[in-house]
Amino acid sequence: MNRKYLNTTLIILLVIIWGSVFYKYFGGKKSLEENLYLNNLVSNNTKKYNITKDTFQLKLITKDPFGVSTIKKVHLSKPSIKKSTKKNKPFLDKKIVWPKISYHGFVKSENNETPLILLKIDNKVYRKREGEVVRDITLVKVHNDSVIISLNNNIKTIKR
Repeated sequence: MNRKYLNTTLIILLVIIWGSVFYKYFGGKKSLEENLYLNNLVSNNTKKYNITKDTFQLKLITKDPFGVSTIKKVHLSKPSIKKSTKKNKPFLDKKIVWPKISYHGFVKSENNETPLILLKIDNKVYRKREGEVVRDITLVKVHNDSVIISLNNNIKTIKR
């Protein structure tokens, strides 16, 4: 019994909703004469205004509005050249002797974010992680096919 009442109320609601949709779409339009009359009323009442540009010029503020610091005016002039009496010593580039290094790859585990690197330095194999130091050589960055190392602030890339 309840199902019968529910179905009839749903059908009535469906008819009401679709009826209002069709009325809005087809029957709710005003006639062409009414639209022309309303357009004429609106066009006659519009006033034409002249719009002029509002221009202004910004002025430079010479003092701090918050009173925290003062701004000094700087006059631009040619910079004075000061001669130094000290003689610069020539930069002597010390040659760094790099040991024989070969990169054999890395192992990345699930537990650690940084991979374990396999390096061979002077025929000795080392297993170190990124950022660690081996015989004064710092492991800077690890890639799949290369490793960036530094020795006494000199950087070198070793490829596999």
